[in-house]
Amino acid sequence: MKLVSIYEHMEKGASKVPVGQNCKIIFRHSIRGKIESGVEREVALTDEGIELCKSFGRNLQYDIGYVASSTCLRNIQTCENILLGKAQNRNIVKAPNEMEYPQTKDIFLSDKVFKELKFNNQEIIFKLKKEGLEGFNSIQESAKIMLDYMFSNGNLENTVDLYCTHDFQMAILYAYLFDFASTRRSIENNKWPMMLEGMILWGEKNHFWCSWRNEIREFVNT
Repeated sequence: MKLVSIYEHMEKGASKVPVGQNCKIIFRHSIRGKIESGVEREVALTDEGIELCKSFGRNLQYDIGYVASSTCLRNIQTCENILLGKAQNRNIVKAPNEMEYPQTKDIFLSDKVFKELKFNNQEIIFKLKKEGLEGFNSIQESAKIMLDYMFSNGNLENTVDLYCTHDFQMAILYAYLFDFASTRRSIENNKWPMMLEGMILWGEKNHFWCSWRNEIREFVNT
């Protein structure tokens, strides 16, 4: 499959998808405005972020199949503008449990931890990978919620299914499928998931491949 991205590794990863096979892209929303207290969910994309989405959609080789998103405005706008660029009409499925809160076991306790750790997402991911945190699902449990959802929807040949999430949830998959956050040094030496950056997956739930930052890994019965 061919696509055009601001990240060369996504173009390379897409090129490895077997011809005609369905693939999934799970990605962070596009470039947004500044997040201010009290309006986090309603922060919109910038003009640049909108244009990047349109370009991404316009240059997708495959038709878009299933589309799921966080319920935040910036995520919905990302999906809308990718579809606009591709000139396709698709229902955008709002999936808060899978694209926003797969990590949440108890929202009161997890919010308390976020505040206590001063919203240091890198430290939270590190602690989740090492020993877990009160109110949170484990890295494995959280990743399974996302992966099960992705492979349970769409799946039509010659289509790409899109899943728009946030940096924290992308970091969960990064930590689960690759070596991110095994040590604090690994966090320091690897960029946090960027806006409109994503993983490309193909195969089936119990046997799939994932491309991320110039590395492709095969997973069996994960």
